[in-house]
Amino acid sequence: MTTYTTTVKQGLRSESRATTDAVRPMLWLREGWNDLVSAPLISGLVGGGFTLLCAAAYAAASTQPLFSASILTLLLIVSPFIAVTAYYVSRQREQNQTPSLRVCFRDIRSNALSIGLFSMLSALIVAAWVRLSSLAFALYYGTLDSGAAEVARTWTAGSDFPAMPIFLASMGVVLALTMFVVGAIALPLIADRNQNVVTAVTNSIEVLKNNVTTMMVWMLLLIALITVALLSGLLLMPVVFPLLAYATWHSYRQLMSNN
Repeated sequence: MTTYTTTVKQGLRSESRATTDAVRPMLWLREGWNDLVSAPLISGLVGGGFTLLCAAAYAAASTQPLFSASILTLLLIVSPFIAVTAYYVSRQREQNQTPSLRVCFRDIRSNALSIGLFSMLSALIVAAWVRLSSLAFALYYGTLDSGAAEVARTWTAGSDFPAMPIFLASMGVVLALTMFVVGAIALPLIADRNQNVVTAVTNSIEVLKNNVTTMMVWMLLLIALITVALLSGLLLMPVVFPLLAYATWHSYRQLMSNN
């Protein structure tokens, strides 16, 4: 009887912890929303700046497809600096300070090298992903021709049609998972403590391993909200991006305090 009772209690504690782990990301979003409404001007600048960057990248890629990789690289290099601006807003609010864009820029300048190195790492990961995707594409279809005619053929060629979206979706999942594992904690850690990129990424992976349930839920929420923002034609991006940036800061603060 005693053994049974102990087993039941342990099971309930495990279930309770799993529930708590799954709910954590919602609390981060709530805290992020509080930051958003408390600093509407800076939030608007952060969200609007990132949205304009995305729109410019999309327009440029549409008119100059050959430069798509370069444009994407530029987006990846600049966007961490925009996200870090939001992190510093959250940090100022934690310290009971009125959020100041001047203070954000000062802190970014003091950590610019580490943030820049992280940006370059992100760009290298995406560049590697693009190359591997192209190679996988070529091996699957047995051609190295990357012209528009070949791409159109693979999209419209009968039995090949289902394979292409599945291939692209699979590669997208690989990229999203890699970027999440590398940057979920690393970028806020760099912004907060000016740690080197290697240490920050190592800590990010360690936190992920220790909080698998929480981080998987958080990643799914990130993907869902970003997808909604993209499907809205970027209309929701000015709100979604700063919200997620603020929530990411709160995820970092809570998870690092538990490790």
